[in-house]
Amino acid sequence: MRQKSKRGRGSVLVLLLSAVVLFATTGRAAEEPQRKGLTVGFKLSGGIGFTLNGGGDLETYRQGMIDLYNDIGTLDYFTGNNNWKKMGTIPNFEFDVIFHVTERFGIGIGTGYIRASSRGDYGFVYDRVSSESWGILTQAGVARNNENFKITAIPIRLSLYLTFPSGRWTFYGLAGAGYYLGTFAHTYTYDFSYNYADSSPIYLDEKQEFTSSEVWDESAKKNSLGFHGGLGLEYRLWSGLSLGLEVFGRIVNFSGWEGDVKMTSSSRERDWREDVGWYYDQPETDSSSSAGKLWYYESQDVDLGKYYPQMNMWGAPSGGTYRNVRNAAINLNAFGLAASLKVYFNL
Repeated sequence: MRQKSKRGRGSVLVLLLSAVVLFATTGRAAEEPQRKGLTVGFKLSGGIGFTLNGGGDLETYRQGMIDLYNDIGTLDYFTGNNNWKKMGTIPNFEFDVIFHVTERFGIGIGTGYIRASSRGDYGFVYDRVSSESWGILTQAGVARNNENFKITAIPIRLSLYLTFPSGRWTFYGLAGAGYYLGTFAHTYTYDFSYNYADSSPIYLDEKQEFTSSEVWDESAKKNSLGFHGGLGLEYRLWSGLSLGLEVFGRIVNFSGWEGDVKMTSSSRERDWREDVGWYYDQPETDSSSSAGKLWYYESQDVDLGKYYPQMNMWGAPSGGTYRNVRNAAINLNAFGLAASLKVYFNL
């Protein structure tokens, strides 16, 4: 995610540098008259949005998993770990056709591409060596969870523009609504290993090794109505071409995702005894698929005595250890900064 954010910031910097160069080459040119009558503008912009709350239930789930494994780390012989940061930025690109009905008023129709992502991992390590009446007992376990979320949206927007031109400079404000075509993709991987060793001067030494792995792939779609607005400043390089900067905001929430989930799993258990060596080796595999909704709920961990958020498409849970079961809601609410290139002409 960090790399994508850097690429988004790079796009803004390129446009800003272009604006500086072109401003320098045209700064001494004579002022050109403003175009009159109906003007059509083609506006291409790109920038970075800063999330308002990390994506809604996505952020609640992320924080819940961090809390869970931090709490596991407080138990005897356990050490929790996590490397999953809050989704802070969302790069987006837009294209608009703007009809300037008058010098101050315009109507824009546009689309774009928004791509949000959140990726991280968390887990625990269990390590225990104990002296028992028959000898030494050694236990070691490692659990690793990896999460990879991708949410994309293609908006169809209608905007109203109010412009205030002054020479080569134009200050403008915009507000509007859009219909957002959203897609959701999530890959979850869980790996677990456990080793047991029993060393005894009285009995035969024994060992056991167990490993398991699960991969869940979820995909869903949902469309939603959203709203946007912004304030911008343009500089007219010459007749028909402008560069600008814009501060924007966006509110759009997706609830009621529906799609498919696929699961594959594998496990292996091996047992060893001093007199016979490895005498048991049992691998297993499984796979399944289903369709459904993306659910949010809170699940009770009996050992820790707390409820922790969950979000998945494994089906709506029921029972005394679950609460707050509802459709998951993921938003792309953000405010940010974008650079734009605008080409316009009179009809």
